[in-house]
Amino acid sequence: MVKGLYDAGQHLYQRMRSIQIVANNLANINTTGYKREVPFAEIIAKEENQFNKQITDFTAGSLVETNNPLDLAITGRGLFMIKTENGVELTNNGKFSISEEGFLVNQDGYKVLSKNGEININESILESKEPLIVTKNGEIKSGTVIIDQLMIADVHDQSILQRKPNQNFSLLTDEIQIADENSYEIYQGYIEESNVNPIHEMQAMIQINKDFEASQKIVGSIDTILSKAQEIGRV
Repeated sequence: MVKGLYDAGQHLYQRMRSIQIVANNLANINTTGYKREVPFAEIIAKEENQFNKQITDFTAGSLVETNNPLDLAITGRGLFMIKTENGVELTNNGKFSISEEGFLVNQDGYKVLSKNGEININESILESKEPLIVTKNGEIKSGTVIIDQLMIADVHDQSILQRKPNQNFSLLTDEIQIADENSYEIYQGYIEESNVNPIHEMQAMIQINKDFEASQKIVGSIDTILSKAQEIGRV
C-alpha cells in the first residue's frame, strides 16, 4: 500500500515536470533555433525507469530566409559553438552580428568560435566591395579569400549535453566532438525556426493534465484507505 502511494507520488511529480516542460516549449515557439524538450510522460511511455532523463528533440525546424548575410542556419548533425564566461556552449541559433571590436557574436554578445579560435571580421573586409560569403561547410570568405571556418560540434551523443536557461547547451565533458563536414550544411541568409508544434504541445498538455488528475485520485484513495486502517488499528 505504501509502495502504491510512493509510485503515485512519483507519477504526480513527473506529470508536474512534464507540464513545466510543455509550457516552456510553448513559450519558445518563436525562439530562433529552439529545440523542443521531450516531456517525461513521452519518455516514460517508451522506456521504464527514466524519471530523471532529459531528452531534446533535435528534429530540424523550418528555415526562414532573412537575406541577412550574418544570419546562419545549420542542418544535419551539428551545433554552432559559442564562447561564454562559463565555457563553451552549443546552439542552433545562428542569428549573429559583428561586435564593435569586429568579432562575430551571438545575440548575447558572446563570440562565435572557429577553427582558429574567434572570428574577427575587420573594417577592411566590411568596407570591401567583395561580398561576405559563408559556404555550406562553414568557410567564411571575403570574395574568394578565406577568412576562417566555423567550428561545428557533433551532437550525436545527447548524454553529454545539458540544456541551459538561455536555451543553449553546455557540455558535461571536456571533450568536444567536432562534426564531420559531410554531416551538416550551413545556409547563409537563413535562420532556423523553433521545432515546436503548438498543436502537438497542446494535445500533450491535455493528456498530461488528465494523467495528473488520475494520479491525484489514486493518492487520495490510498490516503483514505490508510486513514481507515489506522482507525481500525486503534479499536
